[in-house]
Amino acid sequence: MSSISILLVEDSPADISLIKEYLSEKPSLNFELQEAETLKAALALQSSNDFDVVLLDLGLSDSSGLDTARRIVAQDPEAAVIILASPEDEEIALQAVYYGAEDHLQKKFLSAAILSKSISYSIEHKKVLQEKIDILSDLVLALEKIEYLESILPICVGCKKICHDNKRWLSLDDYAKQRSDSEALRPICPDCLNDIADNS
Repeated sequence: MSSISILLVEDSPADISLIKEYLSEKPSLNFELQEAETLKAALALQSSNDFDVVLLDLGLSDSSGLDTARRIVAQDPEAAVIILASPEDEEIALQAVYYGAEDHLQKKFLSAAILSKSISYSIEHKKVLQEKIDILSDLVLALEKIEYLESILPICVGCKKICHDNKRWLSLDDYAKQRSDSEALRPICPDCLNDIADNS
């Protein structure tokens, strides 16, 4: 199993020690841990590292609340951000999930099992989400190409028939069939002809 790169953004020495202890209690969780006690330090580490997971306390000395989560998520949208919330931060932690965090955990209920499960879930959820984003991006690109083709092909704006070379209007299926039967569908430019001749 490949190592999980984790950034712990926390300014409480007691909480840092506890989280390290919880992580160490799970031998199956192969991880590399870096720490930051301020938002500024965390953003600097994010700019020079690719983290799989960010464990984020919302109450830092130089930043607090929802803005902290927003900036961490914006700095590296591909990292799975898990909010480590104090009881008073519960509502803000829920909002942070809305703005891109993967999960939020109450510090007072934290355990090795809960932390490990959240890390595994968050990484997997982030992968699935990224796959969906990639599929949507591919779909948008395909639609853009279709729109471009429609703009250069002689397509009727009403019925969507295509004007063939012989000036007859054909349905898309008939047009494709006639073109597929034609040698004109497989033209070869002079450069490719020369390459074929050189390699033969």
